[in-house]
Amino acid sequence: MELTSAQRREQVIEAAIHEFAEYGYHAAKTAAIAKRAGISQPYVYALFDDKKALFIACQQRVREQIMDAFKSAWRPAGTPHQALAVLGANYLAVLANPDALRCQLQGHAASADPEIRRHMREGFIEVFDLVQRLTGADRAAVTAFMATGTLLNVSAVLELPDEYTVVA
Repeated sequence: MELTSAQRREQVIEAAIHEFAEYGYHAAKTAAIAKRAGISQPYVYALFDDKKALFIACQQRVREQIMDAFKSAWRPAGTPHQALAVLGANYLAVLANPDALRCQLQGHAASADPEIRRHMREGFIEVFDLVQRLTGADRAAVTAFMATGTLLNVSAVLELPDEYTVVA
């Protein structure tokens, strides 16, 4: 059965998340992404304007996974603090995908590029605002929640022992 271009696009994004996670924006090769996706390199460029567009699509996918984890966890809770705890517990599913975390960190590392920086900044704001909207928490509480998430991301990527990731 022949895959549609939308299905191929999804396949390329998944392959690219792995490659970008491993090698970063600058060192990842579209030929390796194509090989991993089982397509030709020119087909990558038929689906995406350039490597940066593919990288941004990968960052968007990781952002959507994070937002989906928060949206699926949301339940009316007694207090904003309790609601944040529910969202945080569901975030553990995101932590189970090290490629997504590394890809996201590579997005931050590549933010010297203005387009990538803009996308990463907009994504951070979008996730922050979603958490605040879902939980009703104030900005200080959401800031602490996001900081804890960043610590958990780095801890997961570095495979730190548990005693280095204890959060209050």
